[in-house]
Amino acid sequence: MRFRFFFFLVIAATFSVLSAPKTYGSLGSEVDYLDFGKLTVAPFSYSVSSSFDEEYGAFNLFDTNPQTHWYSASSTKPDWIIVDFGTKRLINGIELVVPVFRGKRSVSEYEVQVLYQESWKTILKNDRVELNNFHRIPPMDASVVRIFFPKNEDKSSVVSEFRILLNDTCLNSVPKRVTGYLYPVIGGVLPQKDFQLPGAPRDYRNGVHKGLDIYYKKEKDGTVRNLKFSDPLVAPADGTIVRADVEYSPMTLPEYQYHSSQAQKNGVTYVEKDFGGRQIWIDHGNGVMTSFNHLSSIKAGLKEGSRVKAGETIGTAGNSGLIGEAKGTDENTHLHFEIWVDGEYLGAGISGTQMRKLLQFFFSGSGLLY
Repeated sequence: MRFRFFFFLVIAATFSVLSAPKTYGSLGSEVDYLDFGKLTVAPFSYSVSSSFDEEYGAFNLFDTNPQTHWYSASSTKPDWIIVDFGTKRLINGIELVVPVFRGKRSVSEYEVQVLYQESWKTILKNDRVELNNFHRIPPMDASVVRIFFPKNEDKSSVVSEFRILLNDTCLNSVPKRVTGYLYPVIGGVLPQKDFQLPGAPRDYRNGVHKGLDIYYKKEKDGTVRNLKFSDPLVAPADGTIVRADVEYSPMTLPEYQYHSSQAQKNGVTYVEKDFGGRQIWIDHGNGVMTSFNHLSSIKAGLKEGSRVKAGETIGTAGNSGLIGEAKGTDENTHLHFEIWVDGEYLGAGISGTQMRKLLQFFFSGSGLLY
């Protein structure tokens, strides 16, 4: 594959000593590949000269958040950022956000370069670096772009955002509308198994899993335990309630067995009795909606049309809609949490590995690491 060729060409050409890659959660601090399907314009790999610490890795360059930064390790050697699309892209703009660091901008100059054959060709130099640096460049076809930072002293380079543009479209960033959300379970633990992620098959109802199954939370002392009916669930961002099952009635065991057998035999074309149980849906705007399933209760006063704030309690975890509820037990208590973007569930067509990276961006408001 051409992408792989360029990816390893770049790494081999710039690292003299190979070592285990630094990671922060599921994201590479110095090297990684992002492919979030239709959610982003194009898949791309990134690599940087170094990172001071895993938390200040290169992934911060692509999260559409100017408050997070890539810090290089302090050195007299030049620094660089590389983005490799693996195939040519039409490009006519470059933007770099460079914050003040320790009283001044750590970057005083840089060059915009493209990989031409096996060498770097400089197409632009900037020695008047400001906070926001936008360059309209001559339209070109390129697959690998580098920002090169010359140095004449021992220091770190600090950059907040690196955007490659075609007109007003950024080709190498995670859209702002799917970053910065809170995790819906306070102290909740991200699911570690693929079948608990979106896209996993659900044979018992002849369907596909379209959300996260959250079973555990961590106490302040570090103890991890199963969710209970009393555990509060919170809105991940501001929004408007578009569904609140305040008049919910549980299935009896015979009803559950009947609807389960029908779903396995015929598939689901219309939900008469919902395995999602008692639910709340929140419209966050910009095409993003979240859905809470299996709730044991809904906060008093919440109804369709209610406005909620990020972090506001909206209900409690449970097992409604599942066989445990039909049997009158607390069996399989968890939150099934769905994220919908432009009418499609987040995770459609995305591998488990890439989904973990995407969820780390999505829940960055809680600082959770996958």
